[in-house]
Amino acid sequence: MQFVRLRTKLIIATICLILIPILFVGIYTYKEFENVMTKNIAENASERLHQINMNIKRELELMVNASSSVVLDENIRNVLMNPPTNDRETINNVGLIDKKVLEISTAIITDLAYITIIDNFGNHYTNWPQSTNSYEWIANSSFYEKALNQNGFMIWDMNHPNYMGPNNENLVTLAMTIRDSSFSQNIGMLIISEPVSTYLGILKNSYLGNLGFIMDMDNQILTEDKSVNEAFPFIEDRLNFKDEQFSYSVKSENVGVFTNYIPLTEWLIVQIVPDKSIYKEITNIRNIAITMLLISLTVFILLIVFISTMFTRSLKKLQLQMTQVESGNLDVTFNIDSRDEVGLLGKSFSKMLKRLRYHIENEIILERSKEKMKLEALQAQINPHFLYNTLNTIKMMSIMAGTKNITEMLLSLGHLLNMSIHRGQEFITVEEEISNVRSFLTIQKFRFGDTIEVIEEIDPEAMDALVPKLSLQPLVENVYQHGLFIQGGKMIIRIDRLSGDIILSVLDNGETPDLERLYKINSGLSQSEKLSNIGLQNVHKRIQMMFGAEYGLTIERIVEQSVTCVSIHLPYRRNMNEITTSSD
Repeated sequence: MQFVRLRTKLIIATICLILIPILFVGIYTYKEFENVMTKNIAENASERLHQINMNIKRELELMVNASSSVVLDENIRNVLMNPPTNDRETINNVGLIDKKVLEISTAIITDLAYITIIDNFGNHYTNWPQSTNSYEWIANSSFYEKALNQNGFMIWDMNHPNYMGPNNENLVTLAMTIRDSSFSQNIGMLIISEPVSTYLGILKNSYLGNLGFIMDMDNQILTEDKSVNEAFPFIEDRLNFKDEQFSYSVKSENVGVFTNYIPLTEWLIVQIVPDKSIYKEITNIRNIAITMLLISLTVFILLIVFISTMFTRSLKKLQLQMTQVESGNLDVTFNIDSRDEVGLLGKSFSKMLKRLRYHIENEIILERSKEKMKLEALQAQINPHFLYNTLNTIKMMSIMAGTKNITEMLLSLGHLLNMSIHRGQEFITVEEEISNVRSFLTIQKFRFGDTIEVIEEIDPEAMDALVPKLSLQPLVENVYQHGLFIQGGKMIIRIDRLSGDIILSVLDNGETPDLERLYKINSGLSQSEKLSNIGLQNVHKRIQMMFGAEYGLTIERIVEQSVTCVSIHLPYRRNMNEITTSSD
């Protein structure tokens, strides 16, 4: 598997666990925001169209109210049904109609409106300068002809040339026939016109720069935005005379189309909003958000790289030192004083190296000591096999001579010698070690007689424990060498199992050593200087080399019992695998 640095893993993990979720949340939030903004824009457009509808409808209703005031006026009906026969009647009729028109212009409709009344006898009444050509234009217009066929219903012409002349503004016109009191026959024609600027002003003030127009059933449009004429052919077939909204493509540009229907005139208010206009604010917000996100991501990644570098710098130094240790250099020291897990790891690593150097030095010393001990043993020993065979010969001669005591002594000495011959067997059971001690005591009994009482206090559970060979015998021998037993002396051999350890003790009530001597003996056990009793020191060193500094031999005076106690502290082990693991 390819090696990947911890810093790289930290950066990748941070990106996967933090940056990617934030990115997804940001995209989702932006999409939701975009949908809300689009919905709000559509609602605003629809609301704006509705407001335009209300404003236009208000203007149209003024014209309708003005027309109702005329067609329902009995005086107007009388004038139209009774044409003047002389100039006086003509003047009276004109005055009556002018009064009505003034009333309408003042109270109902704007004074910019053109009001025209025509009877069936060719008489014209109006509030604008009279012109024969104008009346002829009206009489020949499409709205005039349609109104004649509607029997009193209103006809609307949304955008036609001004009948006062081509240099004047186009007009929006309401035309309808005036009926008699019984509504059975037409008695005249009413025409009310307003300049298209009134309605264009409503569009201009409401669309705020977007394309907008008014369309009638004949696809005639009213607008002052000339670009509408370019867009209209593309959407003409899609327009229905009802409130709706849809998207369409005009010259490869997507647009939103919003419509609002005016039932009174059967006109359609249309607003064309390019997508770039709809999404302009959204795009600006998106660009700002992306810019801020990129800046934040850059800063965040730089911080991650910096923090991961700071975090892994100590690890990298530790890794380099471990590499030196791997190459054999054990003198490196971890000097980083960071107060975190890396610092603790470095301190533990330094302590481990220190212990490793200590163990290696001890191993070297141990090997040298072993070689020295082997050399000394070779220089001093007699061939043990020759001695053992000689003892067997003497034993046979003793048996033949019937000397039982000599035979027993030779058997004990042979047992001890046989145990020393098998040097390859370094550990024996407590039971075997007790057997060796008993053989040693048998020999000492023949040497010194029954001057001491030997008591064995052995825990049965400890009998199968493994102990170093000839570890207890030197303790018993020490009693004879330094105990200075007198008649009636007592020696206790005690073996106890305490949890995971075993204690081998030899207690005697011989001569009491003073405190200075005890201190000297205990100090000498842990030092390289030789004591007068080499056996105890060798036992102590062997045990510590095998099991560690927490085990070994101690000597103490138990004042309450007036005895001296020499103890060996060992781990409780029953097989060689456990001993090997413990020594490692």
